Amino acid sequence: MQPVIMITVAIGVLIATDSARADAVLKNRYVKLAISGTSITSLKAGSGTLDFVKELKPSNWRDTPQTRITVKDNTASIASLEEWREQTYGATGGTDTPVMLTSGHTLGQSFRIPDDVSFKAVSMKLPTWNSDSSGVTISLYQQDVLLVTKKIEKVVNSAWQILELDKPRMGGEYTVVISDPVGTVGWWCSDGDVYPQGGALADGKPVAGDRAIRISGSRLVGHGTLSVSLRQRVISVEASLKPVGDDDFTRLPWRWNTTWTKSGYDCTPKAGIVFSRLFTDNQMYMPVEQLKRRPHMGFGQGCQFTGCQWIEMDGNADADLRLMGDGMGMNWTMTDTVMSMNFDTPMRKDQGEWKSGWRMEVQKRDDTIPAQFPRFGCGDPGLTSELNRFWWERGFTYPAPAQHTIEWADWMGIMRGWFKGPLHDGEANFLTTNPITAEGYVYTYGQTIGWPLVPNRDTRHFDTNARYIIGCWRHYLFTGDANYLRKQQDRLRRAMAYQLDVLKGKEGLIVTPDFKTGWHEDLGDSYWDILPFGHLDAYANIAFYDSLTAMRQIDEALGSTPLADYSTLRQTAHRRYDEVFWDEAKGRYIGCVDIDGARHDYGFTFVNLEAMYCGLGDEAKAKRIYHWMETEPTSSGTADTYSKWIFAPRTTTIHNPMWGENNPNAEISSPVKPWWTYWWPGTPFGDQCQDGGAILYTSFYDLMARVKYLGVENAWTRFSEIMARYRMPDRLCGGSPLYRGETSQQEDAGSVGVDYPFPESGLVPLYFLYGVIGLEATPDSLQVTPKLPAKLSYAEVSNIDWRGMSLRVRVTRSSVEFKGKDAQGKPYSKRISIKPGGCAVLKVDSITHVPVAVKAPRL
Repeated sequence: MQPVIMITVAIGVLIATDSARADAVLKNRYVKLAISGTSITSLKAGSGTLDFVKELKPSNWRDTPQTRITVKDNTASIASLEEWREQTYGATGGTDTPVMLTSGHTLGQSFRIPDDVSFKAVSMKLPTWNSDSSGVTISLYQQDVLLVTKKIEKVVNSAWQILELDKPRMGGEYTVVISDPVGTVGWWCSDGDVYPQGGALADGKPVAGDRAIRISGSRLVGHGTLSVSLRQRVISVEASLKPVGDDDFTRLPWRWNTTWTKSGYDCTPKAGIVFSRLFTDNQMYMPVEQLKRRPHMGFGQGCQFTGCQWIEMDGNADADLRLMGDGMGMNWTMTDTVMSMNFDTPMRKDQGEWKSGWRMEVQKRDDTIPAQFPRFGCGDPGLTSELNRFWWERGFTYPAPAQHTIEWADWMGIMRGWFKGPLHDGEANFLTTNPITAEGYVYTYGQTIGWPLVPNRDTRHFDTNARYIIGCWRHYLFTGDANYLRKQQDRLRRAMAYQLDVLKGKEGLIVTPDFKTGWHEDLGDSYWDILPFGHLDAYANIAFYDSLTAMRQIDEALGSTPLADYSTLRQTAHRRYDEVFWDEAKGRYIGCVDIDGARHDYGFTFVNLEAMYCGLGDEAKAKRIYHWMETEPTSSGTADTYSKWIFAPRTTTIHNPMWGENNPNAEISSPVKPWWTYWWPGTPFGDQCQDGGAILYTSFYDLMARVKYLGVENAWTRFSEIMARYRMPDRLCGGSPLYRGETSQQEDAGSVGVDYPFPESGLVPLYFLYGVIGLEATPDSLQVTPKLPAKLSYAEVSNIDWRGMSLRVRVTRSSVEFKGKDAQGKPYSKRISIKPGGCAVLKVDSITHVPVAVKAPRL
């Protein structure tokens, strides 16, 4: 890229070495840098209308009274700096007993900080027993001296409440106390001694155990120097650290602060927003809209950058910045007026010192992103731009695996199985490492056998085996990598045998073990974790049904003797699914038949949509399902299944009531009884995304079912409604409230799930790939059956990776064009004429035209 041309000024520096705090300016015709102490405090480029930096420094480095800057040849050398390593102290584990605070009393915890440590904040984990109107006063003392006090209104249930000091305090004896309760509030505690450096207090007197506290401290670990140089449009920064002890140093964290407005929806410079988006060399992408109205993003929770060689930040004016380093990661923290881009770089040892650094290049403003990001195209430039933005914002904000749970294997196969790169490889590799027992049960959550929300209970899900099989199958369909399957052959066969034998799948439906009963107050059985699906679980059996085709094709690819006649069993499973779960009177599938034979139905749209997508039901049932969803009133009193949230149908149409004797209105608002896991009390209808709320990903199954049963134009009309909602200023992302007032489920429960922590949201724009372009991979071919709506003259997708070929696929009503490179890297191009409704098939060794009369397989 060419450098940005700005008003020419003379190259020079300004030094103030005699000031109490050393300052300097480095500048040339492209860039102007201001440095103060250990920080870059300003970075202007291009015309200089935006300042990209409020503060940029090693996160844990501090100035000292001796800090000085010397400048030579446009390089600033900054000496006499210190690094303080952040550490957390306190009782952060084992505190699983809530103790209530009553009026006129206090609860406290003493703690001791080592002499070489300073701390700046202490946090307490306070339960409210699901009250949203509780309050409390928190106070911190050193001996009998009050240091700081804070009154908290509307305490968030079981969240860490932070009490910050006005300045860091050094080691010593301290006590933190809560008092003056408003409503129901308490403190999570332990009966045992889990924090030897302190103890629990009640009314100022010691009692057994410890209370949940988290002390944010730091200690001096080294003395450092920084070097900042400016050459043309490249800034280079190097850090050197001489340790004071025996600490090892692997990564150096940096904090880059910019101006910011946390509230609202404005992402322009008027709101202090200097970047529009960030993306990386390894297929990661983050729009700034996703960071609005949120306190943080990343920190091991997905939606973060990892392993990057460069991170590019598109500016909101006339320059972009590319940050370059080795294996960088990035996450974000936001206050009302400051956004911190937290990144890190590796450290290397050199003659007793630890060194690290990075470079930054100023680039001309450019809206393009790397070619390795797959993209769509059509005859409408505006739609093309919005569709690709929707796809990148939903499909690429998570690393791989997107979630460390096999529950996402099917979704990620659909989302990431068709293109190559780190995201595809990460998902495929995760499948090979997910544990499986000798009996054949596939672990639910990475190295954890069950779902991690509830301790001391068997929280296994029983759709995991099917999703593992389907995930491996989807990977194979595009790669044709039989060796990948062969290495997992034993695991795959054990996983299927477990479904057939232990879960009784040979009879047509899987049945969960007896401890997973399907009763109210039992545990969940799937992604829908606060709903106690169990025994005969309609949602899990959709995955089982799909896994039968997957396993049949896997066995055929490997030449294995099948464990069952999968084609016949699939027919049996379809018949049994209809017999057990179809409600003829209501015209829909129910969700569960519990161990007592009771049927549970709250109008589960997600069950019905996914069942139709996977080939369950038939055309007559599909018409009845859509009649229910589109025309029948929900518990709101109106037919608002689609109009309430617009971007997706309500997940349920019948209110699942709050439960307990203190809820006299529960049965008034719903004709059914409560049906929740034991730790979820329920909410008013529409206040929870699993009860009348909505989760974006379900629209993918809706759109695909509409193409199949209601027609191309019907699906396109619905997709256009979703895109209209996406175009609103919040871009269907960020914290609460969203643009139409929705409460987004993120760290806390909410009405809707649209971005974090829902990587499966990236399925929705792929309706364009699978439902409009009509792409499908089979064990021996790539099939394309165009389903263009009247609005589009053509549709295309680039970067299809199929059997080693890299292809752009363009479809019209009369042709399908494959263009790109073959498996040997040679140019490849083929255009196939088709009749309306026809299907073009690309085989490994030949290309054939499938007549109109030949029905294309289900996508």
